[in-house]
Amino acid sequence: MRLRRIIEVGLPRLLAWCLLGFLFVPILVVIPVALTDRDYLSLPQDGISMEHFAALTDWSKGWLPSMLTSAGIALACAAIATALGVAFAVGAWAAGGWWPSLMRILLLSPMIVPPIIYAVGMVKLWARLSLLDSYTGVVLVHVVLALPLTVLAIGASLSNLDQRLVQAARSLGARPMTVFGKVILPNIVPGVAAGALLAFVASWDEITVTLFITGRAVVTLPRRIWTSIQDAVDPALAAIATVLLVVTVLALVARALIERRQRQRKF
Repeated sequence: MRLRRIIEVGLPRLLAWCLLGFLFVPILVVIPVALTDRDYLSLPQDGISMEHFAALTDWSKGWLPSMLTSAGIALACAAIATALGVAFAVGAWAAGGWWPSLMRILLLSPMIVPPIIYAVGMVKLWARLSLLDSYTGVVLVHVVLALPLTVLAIGASLSNLDQRLVQAARSLGARPMTVFGKVILPNIVPGVAAGALLAFVASWDEITVTLFITGRAVVTLPRRIWTSIQDAVDPALAAIATVLLVVTVLALVARALIERRQRQRKF
């Protein structure tokens, strides 16, 4: 019985830990590489150096401006895509019928069409509208790419909302904006937050279309990384990867702690 329990319980856990190690151990290699004392990607040889982390804060190196540019574009994209996603998702949920399904398919088309094809089309369109290498053009493209994610996230929250709550509010004389602000919106806050986060991440990480529609005026962080890889492999790349890894881990830990406190308050 003990051997059987080890096989049924211990073996799946061992396989799970091995899979996690296979996925995450290579990522952790960037941490010692970021501390190298050399001017190329390598492990520290004569000692640990923080010069590559210091280069990230040096404005002349171009890393800090690109990070601020990506953050600004991602925030604008998240705000616009979330607002549009809420408007469409709530309208489609309230209206019903065949046309919301058709519009939903059209909105999901950026996820279906290969990015390279979409990028070529946007280059020609933005060239006619004089939006190439402009912040407005980049934000609009990122909004189009992120909108399907926000619609899916908000639509998932709306699927759990009982329409009888809306009907009850209307029967009591509530106006449409009151129904939206006090009945619908409070029940879809998790979906709205998830949609905004997905839009921010999609914009922050977008590189394919951005390479086609930007030049020297707008340099996002992914484009700066791409340029650095083409010119020379800078150890600052490992430093950026380390910073992003630490921020991601801290965000996950903070979320776990918040959820734990909420569960403790409920009990």
